[in-house]
Amino acid sequence: MREYILEVRNISKRRGGKVILDNVSFSVRRGEVFVILGPPGSGKTTLLKIIAGLEAQDLGDIVINGEVVNTFPPYMRNVAMVFETLALYTNMTVFENIASPLIAIKKDREYIEKRVREIASLLRIEQILDRRADKLSGGERQRVAIARALAKEADIYLLDEPFLNLDAKIRYALRTEFKKLKSIVGKTIILSTSDPHDALALGDRVLLVNNGRVIQEGVPVNIYKAPKSISIARYLTGNMVNEIFVARDSKGEITSNIGRDIYIDPRVLDTIVKFGRSSLILTNYIDSCIIDRHIVECDGVKIRGSFLGYEFRGSEYLVYARKEDFVFKSLSRKLASDLNIGDEVDVCLTRDGMLFFDGETGDFLG
Repeated sequence: MREYILEVRNISKRRGGKVILDNVSFSVRRGEVFVILGPPGSGKTTLLKIIAGLEAQDLGDIVINGEVVNTFPPYMRNVAMVFETLALYTNMTVFENIASPLIAIKKDREYIEKRVREIASLLRIEQILDRRADKLSGGERQRVAIARALAKEADIYLLDEPFLNLDAKIRYALRTEFKKLKSIVGKTIILSTSDPHDALALGDRVLLVNNGRVIQEGVPVNIYKAPKSISIARYLTGNMVNEIFVARDSKGEITSNIGRDIYIDPRVLDTIVKFGRSSLILTNYIDSCIIDRHIVECDGVKIRGSFLGYEFRGSEYLVYARKEDFVFKSLSRKLASDLNIGDEVDVCLTRDGMLFFDGETGDFLG
């Protein structure tokens, strides 16, 4: 059996003179969840439609199970797709919606009954099978749309922004259910999303795209720990990163955009010198930053600033501190009870969570 069920080879697409996809290539392994991540307008939906055969590419090949399917109509590709718009039949019941693709391919009544109830059980929607689609909540509509796609036995399931426009609670619940569903169904799923949290939480591998081009590909932990550029690090975290710009002056001394009154661990200094760049951006994810009244030992970069306040986030605190015009953020399970806004605090950007980027190009160094 072939390792890759899908190969996308050098796909390009223009629409009205605008480049939608530019030489996109990747491969998807059999049975994995492959997530296409990118901001709105980056070409994700067009790419899924081309894979499904609903839209034609200008250049390149789509290969499914080792066969080039460029000229195959959708029904011959054995692919099922859930659109971002959901497009349920509002005058039909949930059962009828899920059954519709099976009726279209003339499956017998007994098979349809069994398959619909099997999929409904997986997605925990058995209790609403008799309800009309126009009476469903947002989360229920999303489950029904996914169930309708899964009802058809397909080699590949394409889900276009399956969690879009849902509130955080429903989104989290569906994300959790999706992980269970993935292990039960065991099929190849390609999912598009503009939400990095969805991508990193659900994907076996992630393809990051922007402006129709592939930016980075890899397993979630590698993309998170080694983003190819500072802009990717910002995107993955919703700008929840701490950044310090450092440079070496004519005397070889290290200066920073927050002044000289900072402590830099010798090992961090060695790394800065090792990269040999005239300037670098030192980046630290907020879960690797510590903000407290006094920090005795800091193995990365320590700054003295002022306490700005915090946000309580259930089991964690998002803590803010300021140094000059720069705001630093820390995600912590503990908060010093005696801190008041304006109090002096130490900020430690730990070495373990530190990433280095070229100060001029923004490229990842290590």
